[in-house]
Amino acid sequence: MTDVLMKPIMTIMGIFIIHFFIMLQLIGGGNGERTKDQMYEKIDGSSACYRRLNATHQIGCSSNRGGSTGTIHVCDSKRDLNFLLVNGTAFPYIPVLPVKYFNVENLERMIESKKVSGLVLHLNNETLKSLDYFTHDYQCPNPYSSLTDTCNEVSTWNPYGTGLLYRDIPFPIFYIDSYEEVLKMRNCFEKFNNFSYESQSDRSLCSLELKSFMYATTNTPTCRRRSNIITNLNPVKFCDPLGDSNIWASLYPLADGPRRNETKPLKDYKYIIISARLDATSMFDKTSGANSPVTGIVTLLTVAKYLKEILPIEIVREKKTNILFILFNGETYDYIGSQRMLFDMLKGYFPLKGAAEDNILPVIRPENVSLFIEVSQLGNSKDRLFVHHLTKGNEVLGFYEKLVEYGKPLLKFDNVSDSLPPASLHTFMKKIPTFPGLLIADHKHSYSNHFYNSIFDNSTNIGFQYYDVLENDDISIPTDSIQQLIANLSETIGKSVFEEVSQTKYNGVERADVILANELLYCYLEDPNCRVHRAIQRGNKLPKIPFSLYVGVDHVTNFMTSFTSLTLGWLTGVVEKGDVNCTNKPRNYAFKFYNMSKSIVDLNTTLCYKITMNTTEAVSPAFIMPDYNWTSGEFSTWSESTWSEINVRMFLKPSAAHEKMSIAIGCISVIFSFILVYFVKSRSHILFTPPLPTEAPTDC
Repeated sequence: MTDVLMKPIMTIMGIFIIHFFIMLQLIGGGNGERTKDQMYEKIDGSSACYRRLNATHQIGCSSNRGGSTGTIHVCDSKRDLNFLLVNGTAFPYIPVLPVKYFNVENLERMIESKKVSGLVLHLNNETLKSLDYFTHDYQCPNPYSSLTDTCNEVSTWNPYGTGLLYRDIPFPIFYIDSYEEVLKMRNCFEKFNNFSYESQSDRSLCSLELKSFMYATTNTPTCRRRSNIITNLNPVKFCDPLGDSNIWASLYPLADGPRRNETKPLKDYKYIIISARLDATSMFDKTSGANSPVTGIVTLLTVAKYLKEILPIEIVREKKTNILFILFNGETYDYIGSQRMLFDMLKGYFPLKGAAEDNILPVIRPENVSLFIEVSQLGNSKDRLFVHHLTKGNEVLGFYEKLVEYGKPLLKFDNVSDSLPPASLHTFMKKIPTFPGLLIADHKHSYSNHFYNSIFDNSTNIGFQYYDVLENDDISIPTDSIQQLIANLSETIGKSVFEEVSQTKYNGVERADVILANELLYCYLEDPNCRVHRAIQRGNKLPKIPFSLYVGVDHVTNFMTSFTSLTLGWLTGVVEKGDVNCTNKPRNYAFKFYNMSKSIVDLNTTLCYKITMNTTEAVSPAFIMPDYNWTSGEFSTWSESTWSEINVRMFLKPSAAHEKMSIAIGCISVIFSFILVYFVKSRSHILFTPPLPTEAPTDC
């Protein structure tokens, strides 16, 4: 009886031990990683192409829900790509392609071939030297929100634009900026894929998984309707409106009094607006924006500091003309920020929503603006700039003449009438054709920036080199540098505004701060842990990577916005005398108080600054109007899809024979399991015999 019992028991124990060791091998010694994830190797440094939507359609890219997979094929030339699309047998493929071959023609061929399930772009040193342009915005940016006939055969603003940024692409696209990661994919391709192409489908191949599934689809109204359907206790949001905050500050306070109950708005003033855009975009989750918008932002901030030094408050009060500095956000996507600003102005909601008689600040409307000065791209000029305008009023032409006079001999200005590149000024002039505005830029009929709204509009594109003159007395900022151009222009604008306000010529000797321009460019383009950032706030050390200039979605504040707003407040603020600590100072919408450093030279001395800087919503009016007609085209309707996971992983895809063998083994294992279960069940009375009683039953 014992032998009969022991044989099946030993058999079952043997099977159990074998399965136990197999499981140990599968879980990799207990490292906690899921079995299916051990076959992948993560590719770092990737930036994905996202999906965005407007009132009529969707643009951008998305992977399949579980990720899009395909065989790696490294293409170093157009010939390699042609070979893949014509002769490839192991499709779907994911080409690894240099960015210079990413164009409309090649993308169309990849889509039509049905052999491509994704695309990886990269840039190496050899490609960078030969890359003459890379811009995938429209040739006429913001075509549906700009004034008609301002982009034509004479003035095609972005001549190298492909429009791919606004295409709906049926597979995911990633950009890899790490040479080591690209080399990793290349080595895997050479080892497993790059030989015997006719038999590729018969062997294991190096492959990629691109995961960037976007939940939104069709258009913004459809996406919002789906998001508002509550089907369970945990509703899902499929998209968010694009938007952030506009930044504004006045050169001098718009009201008298330090406290809310004592604040009196200064009414019946005229305002000169100096503006710039705050955002950029690209096809990927990465922006640079050196020429557009950073050169404009830095110029505005430098002008703000210079005007604070040369234009006294007494003249502003006497002439009843104040200066407003405004940075518009979301301008890349149909002028989101300026549309919202104008919408608020027309309703009497700027700078503060509320009844005019009870408001602590004066209501500013478009008719209160005497002149609108916008600073655009400046990075590809040394001394020649262009003044674009559509109105021919005395304010605009008079200011142009002041620029010419004060610019001598360092700057030359050309008058370009009946011309206006894409700019925030379009929003105001579309509603008010006689609105007095002009734009200063480095181009006449087309952008000199061949990397507009792309990942390569970086410090190299504008020739920026940082000079640490505060630490090294032996170096100086060259006179032909972008820093000096910005300082010269800031000084010219500042002197011209001084005369515009005071009605007298400026005869002072103050110069615009070229060191500030140098430090600000360094902050935006190279290292956020710069002197300006350390001056305006104490915080943790930030990664040494440039700011993201993408506007983002409305419920997330961009760090770029926070940094720029505090910088503008610092440069236009007033030091509270005899009071170092701002903790107990009263705050309201008219005034804020911050502890900040005395200057970028003296970071250790902390002072209390009273500032007028504030922010307003930069979200399109379309998203706050309950009965908005989505087909009207009146306002921007851009939104961004939500997603759950963005990554790139490399793995070895088994051959067809291997896959068939795996299925066969799986089937055999299932059949064997049924047999084993039947065997155990049929002999359960032998295998699991109940133990004999150790004591005799009680005699009842």
